[in-house]
Amino acid sequence: MMLNTITVIFEIFFILFYFLALISLPKLPNFHSNLKQSWKAAFKNRTFALQFVGALAVFSIFPIKADNYFQWIQLREGVQWNDPLLNAIPALNVSYLIFGIIYLSVIYLLYRLLHKPKKFLWFAWAFNLETAFRFITIYLVALEPPIGLVDLHDPLAEMFIYGDNLAITKDLFFSGHTATMVFVCFFLPTTKERWLALGLSLVLVSLLLIQHVHYTLDVIAAPLFTLAAIWIVKKSGIS
Repeated sequence: MMLNTITVIFEIFFILFYFLALISLPKLPNFHSNLKQSWKAAFKNRTFALQFVGALAVFSIFPIKADNYFQWIQLREGVQWNDPLLNAIPALNVSYLIFGIIYLSVIYLLYRLLHKPKKFLWFAWAFNLETAFRFITIYLVALEPPIGLVDLHDPLAEMFIYGDNLAITKDLFFSGHTATMVFVCFFLPTTKERWLALGLSLVLVSLLLIQHVHYTLDVIAAPLFTLAAIWIVKKSGIS
C-alpha cells in the first residue's frame, strides 16, 4: 500500500515537472498566421496535396481493421520468453507516468510540426509505415505476455485501435510506445528539445519494463523499425 502511494505521488510530481519543462521551451512567434500561410502554400503543390490526402486515407484504415485484428492476436497462443531483466524487476503500475510522457510528447511534437507541412507529411507517412511494420511483426512473432504483467489501459488506443472487447496484452513485438518516442526524438527541431525527448524516452522504456507490459527485446527492436520507416519514406521522396 505504501509503495503504491509513493508511486502515485512520484507520477504526479513527474508529470508536473514535465509540463513545466515543456512550457519553458521556445515559443513560436506568429504561430497562427504562419500556420495558415505555410499550409496554404503547401497545398498549392499538387503532389503535396495528393500525398497528404493519401497519408490521411492510409491512417484511417488502421482503426477500421485493428479491432478484429488485435482481438484475434489476443486469442491465439504464443511463446513466453524468459527475460532475465524483467525477472529482476518488481512489477508496478506506472500507467499515469507512461501516458503522461506519451501524450504530452505527441501533442508537443504535433505543435512543433504543424508549421512545417513537408516535415509533417514525412512524419505522417513514416508513422503509417511503422504501424504497418508493427502489424506485420506482431503477426509473425506470436508471444504470450511477460510474467507479472500489470494491465496497461490506454483509453485512446482502446477507443480507436483495440476496441472494448478483450484487454489486449499480446501486441508485444515491437513496442509502439517506444516507437512513438523515437518519432518525437527524431522530428523535434532543436537540440534542446531532442535531448529532453531522449531523456524522457529512456524513462519511458524503464517504465514499460517496470510495468512488465513489454519484453526487453520489444523496446530494443522498436527504434530499429521506426528509424527504418523514417529512412524509407525519406528515400521515397516524401518529405
